[in-house]
Amino acid sequence: MFSKYKTLPVTRMVNQENFLTQRITKVTERLKQLREENRKMELTQIMYQNLGREGPLNVKKADFVELRELINEKLKAIDKRIQALAKHEN
Repeated sequence: MFSKYKTLPVTRMVNQENFLTQRITKVTERLKQLREENRKMELTQIMYQNLGREGPLNVKKADFVELRELINEKLKAIDKRIQALAKHEN
């Protein structure tokens, strides 16, 4: 059994510490992505709640910049869609 182990290719072997470090890095990156997605969904929800509302918005000061960016992003997507539909009609 030991001789079989010694004949295995060494390229795929990783020690426990390196394996755990790689896994932690991957999971940390995934957590970051999920937090960004959740933040975007939260801002989208705030945007729709305040859509067409007159008077003061129900938004924290810190959220205004991100909300403005999200709205601009949505408007650009709408413009692209309109252009694509216009080209398709012609």
